[in-house]
Amino acid sequence: MRAKAQQGPPPSDAETAAHMRDLAELFVEHSRADGYSFDWDPAFIHHLDNYCAEFAAAKPSPEVTHSVILGAGAYLGEMIVRECGWRWVYCGDQKAAAVESPDGMRGYPHNKVAKRIHEGNTHDLEAFFKYAVTGEAPRGSAARVIKPSWWRRLRSRA
Repeated sequence: MRAKAQQGPPPSDAETAAHMRDLAELFVEHSRADGYSFDWDPAFIHHLDNYCAEFAAAKPSPEVTHSVILGAGAYLGEMIVRECGWRWVYCGDQKAAAVESPDGMRGYPHNKVAKRIHEGNTHDLEAFFKYAVTGEAPRGSAARVIKPSWWRRLRSRA
């Protein structure tokens, strides 16, 4: 959820969550037309990678690609929210919806889906989801925890 030109105040976290849930539900509904049966069972999250690979191979228009990134990103994020106890937030710095863990770590599912579609299977959506579930970066992953600048200053005082 990126805003091109911000009009008024940014959405609240509650508004962001409601919008992302709606987008995720629409994605589940509309992807059925493409022969996919997404639901809310995490055992089938790998279908999202397959869907993105087939979608990218079809070479859709930029407008259709943007729409799928919004829907699939919302679905991926909503799976993390439902299964991992994370929550949707609006990140003002990035002007984007993000999922946030109870300890404050943020993930950007729309960005991950965009990378999966544009750059291929090195951006594994199932691994992204499993990282949220377990907190352990998959082998060979570039996943990292980014601490805020105050964290380094706090640690140096100890």
